[in-house]
Amino acid sequence: MNLPLAALPCLAGLLALPAAAAEAANAAFASGHRPAVTLELKTRLARADAAAGAAFFERKCSQCHDGEKTGGHAKGPFLWNLFGRKAGAIAGFEFSPAMLRAGVSWDYATLDHYLADTERAVPGKAMNFVGIPDPALRAAVVLHLRTLNDAAPPLP
Repeated sequence: MNLPLAALPCLAGLLALPAAAAEAANAAFASGHRPAVTLELKTRLARADAAAGAAFFERKCSQCHDGEKTGGHAKGPFLWNLFGRKAGAIAGFEFSPAMLRAGVSWDYATLDHYLADTERAVPGKAMNFVGIPDPALRAAVVLHLRTLNDAAPPLP
């Protein structure tokens, strides 16, 4: 197929889009990556099963994290009022240097990115959990984490 030369920049731009998206998906917070709330994430959150997120949290996360309002630190940091908190910033817990360098505040997009692949998002983190590869289950867990706040943040 012969394409006019004028079409080539457009094709190059289209080919670069998936590469840029893949690069962002593999970016670490410490490198300055700040994920955005996408339409895809909004859709997953709107369809998420909060009960499934709570069940997963109870089964996996609560082994190390306390999410009760009157709770405290355990093997992992206390998660009440996680939304809006800067990574590594809650008093009384000794975070890894990697988490201290992350430089993000927890919100829907940063939690989704982190929980997808924790080592990719924060290389060298101390948490012994690799992530939740299933996007629907991850959204359910993020939706549950939203409830662990004095005032649940509005859905995006």
